[in-house]
Amino acid sequence: MSLAEAGELLGLSRPFVSRLLDAGEIPSERLPESRHRRVRLSDVLAFQQQRESRRAGRRIIAEAADAAGIPY
Repeated sequence: MSLAEAGELLGLSRPFVSRLLDAGEIPSERLPESRHRRVRLSDVLAFQQQRESRRAGRRIIAEAADAAGIPY
């Protein structure tokens, strides 16, 4: 899929997806003799799952801190 399609699926901008690819957060491959890159749907979905699990973990920590009266 293209970077724009991956961004749409993730709810992120194409430039941000490009930075994620540059950082190696999502695997990608360059098309032969082109500046364009492609990513696999499975890699995008794996990144999305990882992102959601991190978000859930942060939510749990914030709720525990709030319950304990600790400013978070």
